[in-house]
Formats: sequence, structure tokens, C-alpha cells
Amino acid sequence: MNLMYRILCRSLSKETFSAYLIAAVLVLSFSQVFGSDLPDSIIVLPENGNAILVEKQSQTLYVYSRENKRLSVAFSAACSTGEIFGDKEKAGDKKTPEGIYFLLDEYEDRYLTPIYGKKAFPSDYPNFNDQRLGKNGSAIWIHGTDKPLKPMNSNGCIALENDNILSLADYIRLNSTPFIIVDKIVKTDTTIQADIEKKVRSFLDNWTRSVETGSYHQYTDFYSDEYVPDISWWETWLGLRKKSMENKVSLRVQPANVGIYAHNSILVVLFDLILSSDYEKEGEKVRKKILR
Repeated sequence: MNLMYRILCRSLSKETFSAYLIAAVLVLSFSQVFGSDLPDSIIVLPENGNAILVEKQSQTLYVYSRENKRLSVAFSAACSTGEIFGDKEKAGDKKTPEGIYFLLDEYEDRYLTPIYGKKAFPSDYPNFNDQRLGKNGSAIWIHGTDKPLKPMNSNGCIALENDNILSLADYIRLNSTPFIIVDKIVKTDTTIQADIEKKVRSFLDNWTRSVETGSYHQYTDFYSDEYVPDISWWETWLGLRKKSMENKVSLRVQPANVGIYAHNSILVVLFDLILSSDYEKEGEKVRKKILR
């Protein structure tokens, strides 16, 4: 299995560092694997995490949850997608996009027109990959409705009955819960999932080491020539690394809460990056978390 990786940094603050790793799978075809109940869109879900998976062919929305290292369907409901079949390409085509998205905000009914029902969640469509492919349009939401729910009856959004959008809200963490839209759910098995996870985690570990101890060029080598990462923080980070060496303090950078999601030839990896330090205190080594 050959992978070509690209990284897109999503946010950087003093409290949280999150990132996408976007990988194009060059050899393996997920759709050739059958015989299991695992959706191929969810490679790894963090413990106690949720993922929303919409299947356009069946007009069904599923919530997968992970508890005690097991993935299962925690919630499902009938939904309505765009009037026109196929993947969204441009504004006004009345198609629902297909891919991996995240929900950015939450609106209560008092801020909405009746067509959006009791609650609405706007998504990040068009995302980084959509823009690379020349797709446009906006306002792809998950929302309720004030009308009887009918299959393929929206302008491109995913509509649910009001009771179901209120139930779905309990599973959503903004900017974190993946919102994956597919034409048809393809099932795979743990062997395939584990192989993909192993390769992505290896890449992620190498990327993390470049942040922890590498040079600027070693860090940027992980990025595609098509994308220039934000490195405005690099000089400050180098200064912190230098100061820690002078004070004989070891800084450690580690990914946590890793989620790995797939759609066609694209992998999206979302994680928190934890910065901690080891220092000597009265003869005892103590690890102190300084960034989470």
C-alpha cells in the first residue's frame, strides 16, 4: 500500500493544536473488501467519540460511537438529501456533497426561519479538498424541518425530523465530530482498518518528531508542494526549545485523541497535540502538562 500524504493545519492556540492529515491512497481499493459490519469511512474513532455517517442511497443518517474499544451504531434516523442525485460541484445544483466534513456552529430555532426546523448545524463545505477540486457553493447544513420529511427533497442540506435533529445534537461536538457523507456505505474488516491505521500512525509519529526536535526544512518536507503551511509560530517554538535545552528540561510532543476517517482516496486525521515537559524535582522526575 503506497500513500502520498499532505497535511493541513486547522487551528493553533495556546490551548489546542489540531490538524488534518490528508492522504491519497494510491493502490488499495476499499470497495473491494466485503464481509464485515465496519464502515470503511471510519478507520479510527477516539474512545467515547462519535461520527456522523450519512448514506444518500438509503436516505439514512447514522451516528457511530466508540465505547470500550468497540464501534457501534448509537443512533439512526431517516433523512432527506438534495433533490438532484450525485456529488455537489457548484452553487445551486441542488446536490448534497460527498466527503468528510465538520460542523462549525449550532443555531437554535429562535435564530432560524421555519424551514430549518428546531435546530441547525452549518458544515465546513467547501473544505480544503473541495476547493482543490474547484467545487463551490455554501450553506450545507444538517437541520430540522417544518415540513413532512420526504426523500431527496432538500437544496443540498441534510434534513431531519425535528425530534431527530434534537436527539442528534447530543452526539455533536463542534469542530470535532466528523460528518461523513457517502453515496453508499461500504463495509470492510478489522485487518484492512488496522493496516491503514498502522501506516497513518507511523507517518503521524514522524511528523510529531519533526515538530519536537526537527528543523524547519524537516517539518515542511511533510507537506505537499500544493500547500504552504502556516509556520508563523515556528520561531517562537524554536525559542522555547532552545530555552528548555539551556534549562535541561526535556519537551515532549505527543498526539492524542486521534481520529482517522476515509472517503474514496482521501484520509482525514484529526487529533490534539499535547506538549509536556520532564523536569527534576527533589530527585524525582515529574511530567508536567503545559499544553493540552
